[in-house]
This record gives sequence, C-alpha cells and structure tokens, in this order.
Amino acid sequence: MAIFRVKHNNFEQTFTSEKIDTLETNEWEDASRLDEQGWGNRYDYEAQLIREVITENKVKTILEIGSGPGVLSQKIQQLLPEPVTYHLVDKPFAKKYFDEHKFEGKFFVKDISMDMDPEGLLPKYDLIIINDTLEHLIAPSNVVKRMRDLMGPESTLFVSVPNWRMAHQFLYRGLWDYDNFIYFMYIHGFEMESVYPSCLQTPDYPKTDTEESMPDELRRSWNWYFVMKRKKQ
Repeated sequence: MAIFRVKHNNFEQTFTSEKIDTLETNEWEDASRLDEQGWGNRYDYEAQLIREVITENKVKTILEIGSGPGVLSQKIQQLLPEPVTYHLVDKPFAKKYFDEHKFEGKFFVKDISMDMDPEGLLPKYDLIIINDTLEHLIAPSNVVKRMRDLMGPESTLFVSVPNWRMAHQFLYRGLWDYDNFIYFMYIHGFEMESVYPSCLQTPDYPKTDTEESMPDELRRSWNWYFVMKRKKQ
C-alpha cells in the first residue's frame, strides 16, 4: 500500500527543531484556550475513560506527565468515589494556573523535553497518564524509560498520541503512526492491553502501510488512547 500524508500548511517554513513547544518555558502563560468548548468536551470524555481504568485496576496513586494546568486531573478526581494521590508534572505557568485555581493534587515543575528528573516523585505509581505529550518531546525514549522505572509489575500506563490525519506538527513524523508507536512502546518494555477512539474526528484519508494492525474504526479518530502494561519478563 502506498504511503499517503496530509500536507501541513507552510510546515517547512514555520516549524523547526528550535521551535519545539516543550522548550518554551512560557507555555500556558496564556491559558485562554481552556475556555473553548472543545477542550471541555474532550477533557470530559478522557476523564470518563481514565475513571474506568482507575476502577478496573484499583488505582490509588497517579502521576500525570505533561498535564498542562491540571484541568483533566480535576475532572478525573471529581468522578472518583474516594480520594487518590495525584501528582502532576509540567511547566511553571501551568503550575501557576493550578495554584491560582486551588486544584487538588501536587504539582511538580520539571523539564521533560530531554528526560524527567524523578526527584520528589513516588518510587512507583499505580497509574501513569501521558496524554498527547510524547510527540512534543525531543527525547521521548528517555521519558518512556523513566516512566517504566516508576511503574511496578501491575501498574498501568494510559498514553495517547495524535492521529497524523489531524495535521499535527510532529518532530519525528512517522514514529507516531499506529503500528510504529505500538512497536516503539514494545521495545521500551510495554504491551498494549486495549485502545480507545477519540470523541473527535479527523478528515478522511486512507490507511498507510504503517497502520495495518489498526482497526478501521480508529482511522479517523483524532488521537488514540492506549492502555498498556509492562511486558512480563
């Protein structure tokens, strides 16, 4: 099957490796996008998915990496019958928003573009959430290995990546194609248990040869939500 890619508008002229958003310390200084209806709907949907994962796996401790200001974390915790230990990792202005809104949880400011310093975090977490974040990192392999170190044998990973059809500006284009991403996670010690579609849809483009294992109903999903476990030794 021939590979097909939607073109990014002015991609070559506007996007360079020096403009990666994880390098911008002032990200979330303007958090007005959180007021958009689409973000609220998406967070509501994701919170329901994650609540099911928490319930099924009897989760008591959660780490959310690349959490933004923490809106999703609040929606998740509001759905739970009992409190959990909830830690978040992101940038200074995200923490500022988190603190100003008196959100529940503990926020750690860390640079995750190349790696993630585990100082202050728990030795292990029952659940790690990394939601549409890996594709923004310069060295995603380092962060994935760090996440694995923070997980026990029965811990769960909830990870999502965007579908290329939504015309995201990827640093490593192709790495996040469905089959390639599953392989990337597998060689880092993770196996997929389940995958869920987004509540949003992309334009309609055919499958590529790096999506052979992808169910047809996920082809137009805005992103893919994977539930993964550490590989058994």
